[in-house]
Amino acid sequence: MRKFFYARVSSKDQILERQIIEANKLGIKEEYVFLEVASGKDFKRPEYQLLKRMLREGDILYIKSLDRLGRNKQMILDEWNELVRIRKIDIVILDMPLLDTTKYKNMNGLENLISDIILQLLSYMAEDERTRIKERQKEGIKAARNKGVIFGRKKIDPGSNFESVYDEWKSGKITAVKAMELLNLKNNTFYRRVKEYESKK
Repeated sequence: MRKFFYARVSSKDQILERQIIEANKLGIKEEYVFLEVASGKDFKRPEYQLLKRMLREGDILYIKSLDRLGRNKQMILDEWNELVRIRKIDIVILDMPLLDTTKYKNMNGLENLISDIILQLLSYMAEDERTRIKERQKEGIKAARNKGVIFGRKKIDPGSNFESVYDEWKSGKITAVKAMELLNLKNNTFYRRVKEYESKK
């Protein structure tokens, strides 16, 4: 039986230190500690895939929290099923003591049922929390917009001479390139302003 530890953060400005401390407390050998800076949107992560190739039946995989494994409920359930049921690897989620498959050994076949029920519940709760966070973000953006806060890039002002340059261009006196040069606008911005101007005429 070997002990492994998987630690992940989503971006470089986040710190792996807390997860590394947990691995040290467990006395896990350095070569069995896998660290990764990667999104949890899927399992196509180099360190995680290397870890999976090394895992053997009877090994124990420690993870600080369930969302370090992944961020999608079904994705987590599928991965859990592959590791625990098919490959016979134990998983211990440190901040969720109920999610410790080593506790449910020798229970006359009930270990998988108990583990699955708990995982379903906790992964649902984790996904529900993410959904609520996104909803709060949307509500915050909507409230800010209602107050006049503008998101995105600042709209480029075509300048006070736009109408006269537009008329010259439209009448064929100057080319579009010359018009853009006079207005100091890029191609896509020029035609966007033209479209807006013409829709108001």
